[in-house]
Amino acid sequence: MIWCLIIKFIYKKNDSISFEEALGIYNSIFYVLECDDEYLHELWKEVIDSALIYVSMRVNWNYLSREEKSEKDQLRTSYHNTFMINLKVFHKLGEQLDLDTSWRNKLGSPEDRKRWRDFAGYLICIENIKAR
Repeated sequence: MIWCLIIKFIYKKNDSISFEEALGIYNSIFYVLECDDEYLHELWKEVIDSALIYVSMRVNWNYLSREEKSEKDQLRTSYHNTFMINLKVFHKLGEQLDLDTSWRNKLGSPEDRKRWRDFAGYLICIENIKAR
């Protein structure tokens, strides 16, 4: 129960994304994935793989010393950039296939890196639950 209050406090900021928003974006992407284009599905797997690597780094970040964070900061940024690039490529192919890519606008501008970061975490959470 207390973690729900913490999450609600954290996500009242304008530069974050709520679980409800992330779930809506995910559901829109899920409909895009009804397309049987093999390359689209390969790109989606790359999105998931890069999100998993990035989110793992973010979770471990909580337990790193200041020195370790300094050493790994560029790598963390690189993982985040890779996730963002993979998601943009997935979106672009969806556009080329004339699929509904309106989910991308809901995610926000790539300059809203915190929203994209949050989405990566939610994406892994949702995929984990989906795998049950």
